[in-house]
Amino acid sequence: MKSFIIIGGGASGVLMAAQLLGRSSETTVRIFERSGNIGAGIAYSTINPNHLLNVRASNMSAFPGDHNHFLNWLQTNPEAAKAGNWQPQSFAPRCLYRLYLNDLLKPYQERENPRLFIEHAEVASVAFEGSRPQITSSAGQNFIADAIIVATGNEAAISTSGNFVTEYWSSNGYFEISPENSVAILGTGLSMVDSVISLLDRGHQGKIHAISRRGLLPARHEPSEALTIDADQLPIADGLPALIHLVRTLITQQHKDGKSWRSVIDGLRPHTKAIWSGLPLRQRQSFLRHLRPWWDVHRHRMAPAIADRIKAAEQSGQLTITAAHLTSVKSKGEHIVIRYRNRRGEGLHELDVRSIIDCRGGSSRFSTTRNAALISLLEGGLAKPDALDLSLDVTADLQVLNARGEPSGSIFAVGPVTKGIFWEVTAVPDIRVQTEKLSKILLEF
Repeated sequence: MKSFIIIGGGASGVLMAAQLLGRSSETTVRIFERSGNIGAGIAYSTINPNHLLNVRASNMSAFPGDHNHFLNWLQTNPEAAKAGNWQPQSFAPRCLYRLYLNDLLKPYQERENPRLFIEHAEVASVAFEGSRPQITSSAGQNFIADAIIVATGNEAAISTSGNFVTEYWSSNGYFEISPENSVAILGTGLSMVDSVISLLDRGHQGKIHAISRRGLLPARHEPSEALTIDADQLPIADGLPALIHLVRTLITQQHKDGKSWRSVIDGLRPHTKAIWSGLPLRQRQSFLRHLRPWWDVHRHRMAPAIADRIKAAEQSGQLTITAAHLTSVKSKGEHIVIRYRNRRGEGLHELDVRSIIDCRGGSSRFSTTRNAALISLLEGGLAKPDALDLSLDVTADLQVLNARGEPSGSIFAVGPVTKGIFWEVTAVPDIRVQTEKLSKILLEF
């Protein structure tokens, strides 16, 4: 019987466990999830039914070889079925996806012969006991396995001090903000979109000001068919400028044919890992500095129903989007005064609000992680950040590299914690492929 430990019980950890347990009856898995909420993580912890997936139901299956698995679950699960008439193009609530992830693991938690064990505890340290990896929990218990898989997902936001500041990721989908309060939201990505929806769902009447350096909103999902792009069409060896030129050319041609830019962006998806790994480090750094915001808003889009509500809030004047650089945020009695400089303007402007929702996300530097398990790996020399300091450094086969740049043994990683190497591993359609690949490796390990 092979034993595996998974650190993290969000989507990455659940998909990894489902693959390992489903592929071999001679396997046990122990998941460590400090929150105790399996399948939640940052993405699916919300309880607001109007926080929707930004991927259609037809592409949210847990298994690459069974594309209708999630859709079939939506249509047959009693709680999900009563919530809507689900079709392949539907955008389901994220809280339902959390239930789906939990259902994936239920068969392996049977009382008589369980093969899955959930530990509601934090991993305090990771080390080796002989040739096998061992973790020590925050309660001081030791657990040894044949391999450890790090699946800690995206880093949570760094806490912002202040009585009037709420972090988006610390909410459960709703905020304790008076409906008449004027609110500033820092950031204009999908987290901001969720925050506006949360406020509107509670009947918010006050003004909502969303501010980011570029003032970019995620695009709207529209029907489109991914353009077929052959790998040999991509001038990866010629670098980022040549790739940008190709993308613009393809989009121009699509527009001439009466089609959308979306087909080009979707057509690039099978190639993004090859593009990312093929670019020199300096050009990947340039992409992160200059192009990432534009890529993100075109790649990660809003469900149509959500886009309609955001547009309506803008048109009514309740929601304003501002491209600006923050210069100061100061408390003034029961108010907050935000000073900013417009992106394409001169002079300082002031905004007086009663509440702030911080949607800027965590630190961009992986090495500043506050996760005890990751800190233990890094400080113990069993792992190191990738060259961009976005994630763990791993091999093509997902084995974690140690401080000397060597495979650290039976420690692996999946999901967003590997994004510095593979880039497109933050969404389920990419994570499921990664976990399937790793499960095959581990069961032959």
